[in-house]
Amino acid sequence: MNLQTFRAPTMAECLSEVKRVMGTDAVILHTRTYVIRQWLGFKRREMVEITAGRGLNSGARGGAVRRINGSASRGGDSNGGGTATLVAPTERQPTYIDVSARATNALPPPDHVANGQAILSSPAGGTALMMGLSKDVTKLTEMMNELMSNVRQQQTPDIPEELFADYMQLVENQIERELAAEIIKGLHRTLRPDHLTQKSFVREKIADQLEKLLPTAGPIVRSKAFGPHVVALIGPTGVGKTTTIAKLAAKLQLEEKRKVGLITIDTYRIAAIDQLKKYADIIRSPLKVVGSAEDLREAVASMSDCDFVLIDTAGRSPKDTLKLSELKTFLEAASPDEVHLVLSTTVSRECAELAIERFADVRVDKLIFTKLDEARHVGNVLNVVRAVKKSLSYVTTGQDVPADIEVAKGRRIAQMILGNEM
Repeated sequence: MNLQTFRAPTMAECLSEVKRVMGTDAVILHTRTYVIRQWLGFKRREMVEITAGRGLNSGARGGAVRRINGSASRGGDSNGGGTATLVAPTERQPTYIDVSARATNALPPPDHVANGQAILSSPAGGTALMMGLSKDVTKLTEMMNELMSNVRQQQTPDIPEELFADYMQLVENQIERELAAEIIKGLHRTLRPDHLTQKSFVREKIADQLEKLLPTAGPIVRSKAFGPHVVALIGPTGVGKTTTIAKLAAKLQLEEKRKVGLITIDTYRIAAIDQLKKYADIIRSPLKVVGSAEDLREAVASMSDCDFVLIDTAGRSPKDTLKLSELKTFLEAASPDEVHLVLSTTVSRECAELAIERFADVRVDKLIFTKLDEARHVGNVLNVVRAVKKSLSYVTTGQDVPADIEVAKGRRIAQMILGNEM
């Protein structure tokens, strides 16, 4: 027994294909008409399906039989709508043959299909389709966010439900979970229930808490009656120390009308020396390049007529113990009044803490964070300041000299942590 199933857009095409493949002795066992929906239901396509067999003993049983050539017909629907099963398909599964691709252009589509195609191809139809897709995507996104929020809330049952979204915002901005939980639970204890529903009020209170956790040191201020106020910048490679030195020098020289001397011990990078020399020429400040601790001591002494002396050091890897020991020797020779550790906001908390741990053996008085404009989140600033218990002196927000440096303010950083624009 040989069973095959044929599909085509019309009954005539389907019967023609049956006859071509199986011959005039083929027996029709089953026919049906169905609709295919495409493009979210806007497009409909009718199809005819015929299951036929060859090699069947049609005289063995009674029933409705229809042959292709019409020579044997007992009962059934002359239009192919009836069904008759003579033999169960026990020998093999039917083979499906779709002839719709060959006959797509044979006849014009039904009116309702043509109308649907016209609607879909029109600007209004395209807009409606895109709006529907957009709504579906939005609903799916909302469902996923709600599911993730429920899972996270189950993992942190001690966070007040009314402030859970605020807690998650702090965590997503890289605030440590323990610190974020401490801030939120402390806030929950102090606020009245009616205040918890006022989102703007809650955000301001969170900003207050963050500001308290961000001690700032203010700008560099001359603390001597005689001799220069010496400031050294240290830090890992690539954090922007040389550019920061240039910004500080320009601020002091051009805006505060102070005489500033520049010294660099970064003899490893010729480009850094050239960069600092250009800035020194622009602001008309003396610049000295030194290669030893003794030379550094003499260079500082030679600038006794300056109000400030800023020392640019070479970047050191926190893992390079020998270079860090060398840096410590340089600083001891210079005896700076302030040592600022420069860190990039874009580095991970682990890298920042490693740098602080290793540079603390050298000397760290204050912190400068650079590249706030490049960081996706600035919550790590709070984590580091809190961990090392050092004040924040300056932050940089771009490459322009001297514009993109500012005295650190706890309130401004708190607002940035909460996602407000810079």
